[in-house]
Amino acid sequence: MSLGYIILLIAFMVTAFSIWAGVSGIKLKKKSLIQAAKLTVYGQFYLITLSIILLTYAFLVRDFSFRYVAEYSDRTLPFLYTISSVWAGQAGSLLFWTWLLTIFGALFIFVNRNREHDLHPYVITIHSSITIFFMSLVIFSTNPFEKLSRVLPDGFGLNPLLQNIGMIFHPPTLFLGFVGFTIPFAFALATLMKGEKSNEWLDQSRNWSLFAWIMLTIGNLLGAQWAYVELGWGGYWAWDPVENASLLPWLTGTAFIHSIMAQKTRGMLKTWNISLAVATFLLTIMGTFITRSGIISSVHAFGKSNMGTFFLIFMGIIITVSIGLIIWRKSILKSEGKIDAFISREFSFLFNNMIFVVLTITILWGTLYPAITELFIGKQITLGENFFNKISVPFGIVLFLLIAVCPLLIWHKTKNDTIKKRAIFSFSTMILFMIILFIAGIKHLNSLIILGTAFLTLAVILSELFVSAGKRKASSNENIFKATGKILRLNPRKYAAYLIHLGVAMIFIAIVGTTVYKQEKQITLKKGESTTIGKYTLVYKSMSEESDERKDVLYAHLDVLKSDKKIGELTPQKHLYKGGIGEKQVTSEVDFKSNLVEDLYISIASYQNDESATFVIMLNPLQNWMWIGGAVMTLGIIIILANAFKKQKQKNKKTSGQKSVKKKS
Repeated sequence: MSLGYIILLIAFMVTAFSIWAGVSGIKLKKKSLIQAAKLTVYGQFYLITLSIILLTYAFLVRDFSFRYVAEYSDRTLPFLYTISSVWAGQAGSLLFWTWLLTIFGALFIFVNRNREHDLHPYVITIHSSITIFFMSLVIFSTNPFEKLSRVLPDGFGLNPLLQNIGMIFHPPTLFLGFVGFTIPFAFALATLMKGEKSNEWLDQSRNWSLFAWIMLTIGNLLGAQWAYVELGWGGYWAWDPVENASLLPWLTGTAFIHSIMAQKTRGMLKTWNISLAVATFLLTIMGTFITRSGIISSVHAFGKSNMGTFFLIFMGIIITVSIGLIIWRKSILKSEGKIDAFISREFSFLFNNMIFVVLTITILWGTLYPAITELFIGKQITLGENFFNKISVPFGIVLFLLIAVCPLLIWHKTKNDTIKKRAIFSFSTMILFMIILFIAGIKHLNSLIILGTAFLTLAVILSELFVSAGKRKASSNENIFKATGKILRLNPRKYAAYLIHLGVAMIFIAIVGTTVYKQEKQITLKKGESTTIGKYTLVYKSMSEESDERKDVLYAHLDVLKSDKKIGELTPQKHLYKGGIGEKQVTSEVDFKSNLVEDLYISIASYQNDESATFVIMLNPLQNWMWIGGAVMTLGIIIILANAFKKQKQKNKKTSGQKSVKKKS
């Protein structure tokens, strides 16, 4: 039995004690037991951290006596990919997931070390219960420290598709998003168990939700970027089951983040918010189930395993407990307010929730459909992109319109004259912009609506900012620039949220460009021959080869011309991996020229002995706006979280000062 496995067993016992101490402390109202539960959460973190270090060390020293190390690395694997091998397979990724759970648990205890609240013991106990489930999987089902009967001379090597810089960051950010939603879920159950009537659980879980949400957003975008540059098909989203598995909790998580504002402001949507917190957590588990059970085939998924049963039982327990608690506590979930008018912010949030839920259910159905058909008729039938697009496009447009007009709406009843004053400029400029686009040649209806809505989003935000700045300028005698800066500093959370909306608008713009106006051709060229696409001419110059200890590389060299002037060179590649003792693999490495207007994208489909080659060439308009939009959204969340941290620091300082005064008196 290896040291790493022994540490996992100790961590399991420590976590079990944490659960016992938490439950007993709550039941007996003993602070000493609750304090013991808190301390053992730190113990979980230290022990699982040690196990992660040991597994990483085994990879770095190429200890092929461990099955997991032998299956996912070899002696020639570069350092960074050796590190990423830790979470490349099923056993390591579940240990990594468990480690993140212990990090969040320890961080929760640390952040709240000077704050006591009746909900915290419940949150700690629920969180530890989730942690012990994942520990059980690692220990009893897929042990990363399992030893081989003999030491192998070399490993089988890491899948070449995973040897990409995006794969170093994509899984960890997704896992951070998945695990981050554990805290809001624990708060939701805690408030039901305790019978808490206040909105305290929302205040304490909102920043955790925002962090988890942006990690999930970044994780999805990194996955899209990996698919774009590594798989060679020129796209970034194919409605693959594993892609959908990471999108589903993002949808309900987005609904939850917006919906809690209605409860905090109007005391509404309480049952919705509890349900959304539970659903988001469940969907993170569902995503793990889809990825690891083997019930659905995917380029992203692991092979078949017996873990599907464990996840189904776990999800069944969560659903049963959650529904039971909601029914039991229905009296405290009654709405304190009501929707006064359709043209109001609370109705827009409710409508927003409904659309997100419809999208979630539809995409979940489409994702699980192959498994359902296999269960009933013995074979998997996959629903194609058309099914998902028919639902996501119209509902996505409606959601986008809601994002654009939301700043125009206020709580309770938005007066018609108020709407007219604030909306007339924004909608007029939107219509004018759409007319200009139509004249310029954009006739596709959905594209016109989306691009017009993106412009509306910007117009509404700018009109809101300028009106507020104008009022401040009039009352304070400041110039317009100083007044605008002051408005931004006084309302960082509000305008950071608008910044996130602008990031979403950029992503919608990219989706229009890369789907509706994409150009593609496949052509076989001999040396010296050329082809054109859009405004570009590509001349195939030559083919060259290189080799290293890991792979043979075939390069195609093409000159890129625009208006008969050379503007650069593209070198798409084919890689033949020869490292490790596993099956040799061939991958395509694309090359592209990128700017804010479009990507010129090329990959080698095949090549012949006479050095002729078949190329797949694409022109992807506005692709970069997707990655820029993601960066803008991330900046917005950073501003919000930094502002929240600053306020909490000031609050703690004030509380500390009050305690000092009391002691002196």
